Amino acid sequence: MATASARASVTFLRERRALSGTPEANPRALGRALVGLCAQLGATFIKVGQIASTRGDLLPGPLADELARLQDDVPPFPFEQVQETIERELGHELGEIFAEFEPAPVAAASVAQVHRAVLRDGGHPVAVKVRRPDIIEKAALDRSILLFVGRTLERVIPSVRLMALEEALRAFCDAVQAQIHLENEARNNARFTKNFEDDPDVDFPKMFLQASSDAVLTMEFIDGVHESELESTGCDVHAIVTAGMRCVCRMIFLHGFVHADLHPGNMRFQHPSHVVLLDLGLTGEINDEDRLTTARTLFALATGDGKTVARLFHENAPHTATPDYDAYETEMANFVASLQNQGLQNVQVTAEIGRIFDILRRHRVQARSHMTMVNIALMTAEGLGKRLAPELSLTDEALPYLREALMATQLPSGEERA
Repeated sequence: MATASARASVTFLRERRALSGTPEANPRALGRALVGLCAQLGATFIKVGQIASTRGDLLPGPLADELARLQDDVPPFPFEQVQETIERELGHELGEIFAEFEPAPVAAASVAQVHRAVLRDGGHPVAVKVRRPDIIEKAALDRSILLFVGRTLERVIPSVRLMALEEALRAFCDAVQAQIHLENEARNNARFTKNFEDDPDVDFPKMFLQASSDAVLTMEFIDGVHESELESTGCDVHAIVTAGMRCVCRMIFLHGFVHADLHPGNMRFQHPSHVVLLDLGLTGEINDEDRLTTARTLFALATGDGKTVARLFHENAPHTATPDYDAYETEMANFVASLQNQGLQNVQVTAEIGRIFDILRRHRVQARSHMTMVNIALMTAEGLGKRLAPELSLTDEALPYLREALMATQLPSGEERA
């Protein structure tokens, strides 16, 4: 730890010198130093850095941009350990469970790696996710270190208290912990499958629980295509983008249960218009109050009501230290009005939410943590649309679900939702 910290300090000083004279010298140099530090310290620090990179409400843009460079690709662990884990967890020799099992992983990450196999029972092609053997012990130690650092910085640096650093680090560590226990992913899969059972275009991999445990997860191998291959496969691109936007909006505004690691790598597409979501270990729940507030905030943004956007963020902030509320409200109202003047069909909504986070940070208003998750999910849907079907508007797709969420809260007591 001490050696890694010393190297990070040297990196910070070197990069700050190289960037001297630019307004982003300090945050960008700090980001580059932290990327190196996290990479040296291992799995939990890498994952925390990745999650922290999404917190535009807490971190300056250049710092978040640098942290986003952290990649979850790490060297695979040996096949002997894979086999040992599977046989210990499932109580049978590998050949008794799988007719075929590829020793080389198709993907390796900080928490687990994935192997392609064929189940002996039924001959199903499957993907087998196997947890790293030492990850639980390492994550527990890393958690202790991170929370100690957070507490110490809050005591030493008063401005850090506004960021609620220890609370944020605790949430990040909880997210890592959720991904370590693969039984959580199986439960999340079942819940998502239930939520979307009425949608023929949104799918999740089938689980094979008889060949799964907390450290081993066996699921259907998805033969879908990546977004980069979509236009050459004969799929209905317009229908796929619509399905993706519909999926994200229903998660956020109707179900309150959201895939919190949603990016193009965790989506596969199948002919003619199917969207399959993968890697369901990291999710977020939005309670009814937060879901309603989110719907109200985004509805106010879509309809140009900047004062309401400002008020809702401020009233629901976990921490505020706004020196001049009128100045904050005026800046937010002017910003939202500028979006209306551009025409929302010409605006990339998620990029503008990122600019709202900049306003919040300048006026010392902390956004609730679920707003980051909401923005990431919307960003994925909107990015897919902008790249593949630019004629579609996220605002147009989202408004019916915003209205439905708002109307559902206005029903008389005891009346069933439609």
